[in-house]
Amino acid sequence: MAFTTLTVATVNSDGVTLAAPVAVDGTNGNQFTNDGRTKIEITNGSGSPITATFVTYGSYTVGSKAYAIADNAVTIAAGATKGVGPFDKTLYNNPATGMVEVTFSSATTVTGRVTALGTS
Repeated sequence: MAFTTLTVATVNSDGVTLAAPVAVDGTNGNQFTNDGRTKIEITNGSGSPITATFVTYGSYTVGSKAYAIADNAVTIAAGATKGVGPFDKTLYNNPATGMVEVTFSSATTVTGRVTALGTS
């Protein structure tokens, strides 16, 4: 799948003007760079709840068997904005890209904005 990349705005103690949220990619999903101090704000402007599913890459081992950790499905109510994060790099970052990947059950009138905490 060719995820569409969202730009990350890094905030700091001087303040940063945030860009307006952008439409999410309902067909391919989105990805964003994650340093472990990153979050996404998802606004659901539709009349029905949606689910944002964050892909996980971690596993846990019991004896000699490894079990994949289930993806993180987050429900966003109709007309609501929900912030999700921060994202543990080991669990959420795709090992090949270093990015968090998220898909959406619907993208009609759904927007997202990614921010990360910088240093002072």
